[in-house]
Amino acid sequence: MARRETALLMTVGTGIGGQVATEDLAHAILFSIDTTNPDKVIFFGLELSKITIESVKEQYLDKFGDEFDYYEFIQLEEIDSFKTYFEAFKSKILELNDCKVIIDYTSGTKTMTMSAAFASMLFRKNLYFVGGEREDGVVLRGTEKIISQNLYHIYDDLMISKIKELFNTNRFDAGKELLKDVIKADQNVYLKLFDAYYYFDNVDYKKADEYFITKEFNAEWPELKKQFGFNAKALYHLNKEDSAMRPFYILGSLLNNARRRAEETKYDDAIARLYRALELIAQIRLKEYGIDTSNVDSATLKKYGVDSDFKPDFNEIIKLGLVQDYELLNSLGDELGEFYIKNKDDFLAVISSRNNSILAHGLSSQTEKAV
Repeated sequence: MARRETALLMTVGTGIGGQVATEDLAHAILFSIDTTNPDKVIFFGLELSKITIESVKEQYLDKFGDEFDYYEFIQLEEIDSFKTYFEAFKSKILELNDCKVIIDYTSGTKTMTMSAAFASMLFRKNLYFVGGEREDGVVLRGTEKIISQNLYHIYDDLMISKIKELFNTNRFDAGKELLKDVIKADQNVYLKLFDAYYYFDNVDYKKADEYFITKEFNAEWPELKKQFGFNAKALYHLNKEDSAMRPFYILGSLLNNARRRAEETKYDDAIARLYRALELIAQIRLKEYGIDTSNVDSATLKKYGVDSDFKPDFNEIIKLGLVQDYELLNSLGDELGEFYIKNKDDFLAVISSRNNSILAHGLSSQTEKAV
């Protein structure tokens, strides 16, 4: 593989204190160039910074017997504009995409050096400055040394904060994308967490269980151990088909899911889940009477004296829809059915919102009012 060219981006000050100070500053800059051995150097500075660069060129010629001609100077006069300097660094870094970019902020104004440091953090570039023994704030010749400043952990902290925000707003795919740029975190355990809750949120409970590694989650986030325990228990019952608690956990999951969808302003999704939850509530209660709404036993209906109200379809199977579920409960004298009758208009309004939804039978998206 061919070696990538190295580009050194440097802020350049003016060496406040006269010619000697300027020469000392130029000497430190030259030390950085000599040590990092770049293929090209890009200086960022003011018009006055050219004096320092001229001194660098003179010292380069004295030391190497050759012209220093592989540099570019980007002049920026807005001395206190962080945005100006940062945008200049950003533009050059993007332009040098094929190069290995390193940044040196040994000299320059506070705004210059802060912009350089911030750019190194955001674009993950190595950051250096020339340090050593100082006198009146100037590094003494012969004591120079290159010092690396690793800002990656600060960047990671910012990214992890953003990733947590994305997780808490159920934007799991976006969070996984940001994880690619994080260094210090255990990406594997974060990815498992995002995948587990992504599938949980999309009601694929079996897939969620595959990624839900409780032990690893507890080790990484001990403060959430109790919540992980609740979720692990929920997944157990959601995936155990013979669990008596399974319908109740599915109901809870649907209601929580509907709430999340509403918070995300996905009202049609929320309505669809609420409709299914409303249907499931009736199905759970009818199970107590030994009635399976997908295939109702006519003998059971006869036992309760309500067989004349419900007829089989052309396949000789009695299937009940949501309204019929609640009407049957009312016929059975169940309090849930009686509640339905008393609030029938409200029930029908909810059902109408679902039917009018673009995700059901309608052509329009629903609003928050319909949820």
